[in-house]
Amino acid sequence: MSKVSLDLSLYEQYTKGYLNACGASFVKREIEYMPFAAKLITYECGIRFLTDYLNGDTYFRIAYPEHNLDRCKTQMELVRDMERKFDVMRDINGMEIC
Repeated sequence: MSKVSLDLSLYEQYTKGYLNACGASFVKREIEYMPFAAKLITYECGIRFLTDYLNGDTYFRIAYPEHNLDRCKTQMELVRDMERKFDVMRDINGMEIC
Protein backbone atom coordinates (compact mmCIF):
# COMPACT_ATOMS: atom_id res chain seq x y z
CA MET A 1 0.00 0.00 0.00
CA SER A 2 2.95 2.34 0.46
CA LYS A 3 3.24 2.65 -3.33
CA VAL A 4 -0.38 3.76 -3.78
CA SER A 5 -0.76 7.50 -4.26
CA LEU A 6 -2.38 10.14 -6.41
CA ASP A 7 0.15 11.76 -8.72
CA LEU A 8 -0.84 15.42 -8.53
CA SER A 9 1.11 16.23 -11.68
CA LEU A 10 -0.91 13.68 -13.65
CA TYR A 11 -4.11 14.90 -12.02
CA GLU A 12 -3.30 18.44 -13.11
CA GLN A 13 -2.48 17.37 -16.67
CA TYR A 14 -5.65 15.30 -16.92
CA THR A 15 -7.76 18.14 -15.52
CA LYS A 16 -6.27 20.70 -17.90
CA GLY A 17 -6.74 18.43 -20.91
CA TYR A 18 -10.29 17.51 -19.99
CA LEU A 19 -11.32 21.08 -19.33
CA ASN A 20 -9.60 22.39 -22.45
CA ALA A 21 -11.60 19.90 -24.49
CA CYS A 22 -14.94 20.02 -22.63
CA GLY A 23 -14.80 22.84 -20.12
CA ALA A 24 -17.00 25.21 -22.10
CA SER A 25 -19.94 22.84 -21.62
CA PHE A 26 -19.65 22.86 -17.82
CA VAL A 27 -20.90 25.37 -15.31
CA LYS A 28 -18.46 26.55 -12.66
CA ARG A 29 -20.03 24.36 -9.98
CA GLU A 30 -19.38 21.21 -12.04
CA ILE A 31 -15.72 22.09 -12.36
CA GLU A 32 -15.51 22.77 -8.63
CA TYR A 33 -16.87 19.27 -7.94
CA MET A 34 -14.35 17.46 -10.14
CA PRO A 35 -11.96 16.64 -7.25
CA PHE A 36 -14.84 15.22 -5.21
CA ALA A 37 -16.05 13.24 -8.24
CA ALA A 38 -12.58 11.74 -8.71
CA LYS A 39 -12.54 10.64 -5.08
CA LEU A 40 -16.11 9.33 -5.25
CA ILE A 41 -15.57 7.20 -8.37
CA THR A 42 -12.43 5.73 -6.81
CA TYR A 43 -14.41 4.85 -3.68
CA GLU A 44 -17.21 3.37 -5.79
CA CYS A 45 -14.79 1.18 -7.69
CA GLY A 46 -13.32 -0.06 -4.42
CA ILE A 47 -16.79 -0.95 -3.14
CA ARG A 48 -17.50 -2.80 -6.39
CA PHE A 49 -14.30 -4.86 -5.94
CA LEU A 50 -15.28 -5.63 -2.35
CA THR A 51 -18.82 -6.57 -3.36
CA ASP A 52 -17.53 -8.91 -6.04
CA TYR A 53 -15.10 -10.49 -3.58
CA LEU A 54 -17.91 -11.05 -1.06
CA ASN A 55 -20.20 -12.45 -3.78
CA GLY A 56 -17.70 -15.05 -4.93
CA ASP A 57 -15.78 -13.12 -7.61
CA THR A 58 -18.40 -13.45 -10.33
CA TYR A 59 -18.00 -10.08 -12.08
CA PHE A 60 -14.32 -9.11 -12.28
CA ARG A 61 -11.79 -11.61 -13.60
CA ILE A 62 -9.30 -12.56 -10.90
CA ALA A 63 -5.78 -14.00 -10.96
CA TYR A 64 -5.81 -15.34 -7.39
CA PRO A 65 -8.44 -15.89 -4.67
CA GLU A 66 -8.09 -12.53 -2.88
CA HIS A 67 -7.43 -10.42 -5.97
CA ASN A 68 -10.61 -8.36 -5.65
CA LEU A 69 -10.01 -7.81 -1.95
CA ASP A 70 -6.53 -6.51 -2.75
CA ARG A 71 -8.01 -4.28 -5.46
CA CYS A 72 -10.48 -2.91 -2.92
CA LYS A 73 -7.71 -2.16 -0.43
CA THR A 74 -5.73 -0.40 -3.14
CA GLN A 75 -8.69 1.77 -4.12
CA MET A 76 -9.39 2.66 -0.49
CA GLU A 77 -5.76 3.64 0.04
CA LEU A 78 -6.00 5.85 -3.04
CA VAL A 79 -9.13 7.48 -1.58
CA ARG A 80 -7.21 8.16 1.65
CA ASP A 81 -4.39 9.75 -0.31
CA MET A 82 -6.86 11.83 -2.31
CA GLU A 83 -8.35 13.05 0.97
CA ARG A 84 -4.88 14.13 2.14
CA LYS A 85 -4.33 15.97 -1.16
CA PHE A 86 -7.87 17.25 -1.58
CA ASP A 87 -7.07 20.93 -1.03
CA VAL A 88 -4.38 20.79 -3.71
CA MET A 89 -6.78 19.04 -6.08
CA ARG A 90 -9.31 21.82 -5.48
CA ASP A 91 -6.62 24.43 -6.13
CA ILE A 92 -5.79 22.74 -9.43
CA ASN A 93 -9.45 22.87 -10.45
CA GLY A 94 -9.67 26.49 -9.38
CA MET A 95 -6.99 27.52 -11.84
CA GLU A 96 -7.94 29.45 -14.95
CA ILE A 97 -7.60 26.60 -17.42
CA CYS A 98 -9.74 27.54 -20.39
